[in-house]
Amino acid sequence: MPEAGPRLLVHRTRRRREAGTALVIVIMATGMVVTLSLLLALLASVETEIASNAHEAVQTLALAEGAVEFAAADLSRLASWDGALSGAATSTFFNGAAGARAVAGRTLDLGQETARVTCGRLSCVGRPWDGVTSDRPWGRNNPVWRVFASGRALDLLGNVRGLLPGYAVVWVGDDVSENDADPTSDGGPPVAEARTVVNPGAGVIYLKAVAWGPRGSRRELDVVVERADPMAQTGIVLRSWREARGAAP
Repeated sequence: MPEAGPRLLVHRTRRRREAGTALVIVIMATGMVVTLSLLLALLASVETEIASNAHEAVQTLALAEGAVEFAAADLSRLASWDGALSGAATSTFFNGAAGARAVAGRTLDLGQETARVTCGRLSCVGRPWDGVTSDRPWGRNNPVWRVFASGRALDLLGNVRGLLPGYAVVWVGDDVSENDADPTSDGGPPVAEARTVVNPGAGVIYLKAVAWGPRGSRRELDVVVERADPMAQTGIVLRSWREARGAAP
């Protein structure tokens, strides 16, 4: 019987140690559960953000495509493209060629955007349209970009369910293979130094479409179309269509 006291003390000490160990395990397990929950919540948030960004980018690209298709259809109905190249004729989808536009929380300046596609800057002051550069090596046959179509996504596509706010602009420019030294005329008489009576760019026109969407999304298309019947100056066919990757924001 005298040994009962020490044995009881050892037993109680062991139980306390086991209880302390169990408590540590419970705290660690709880911490792991909380950490995993936070990671799963973060992962879900990131996936939602990625899906939202992808949706916005796809819709912005669709807006650019819709705008350029609308512009091409209007060009096909013009007897002459000279008016479009000079800025005198525009698409029926047209919201102006200059000034500020509020688009999905940002402000666009159409004059600056026209300068951006023309000379890569916010202003082309001091840069003549016929200046020879690495981006515009055709001199007097450099295209002079004119706004042909412009407007909101709502005006172009209508009140479609799920439509996000956006704005699109389509510029037109003369084909760089022309040799008439006149960017406002389609297929004019070749200049003397061309040493030919044939203008290879006649009946061909360039279109550049840019669309802006929510949270800074921006998509750009470069399209070349030509007359389906050059003699009758009617119809239109697609020569090339590509998305410009890494375009300026």
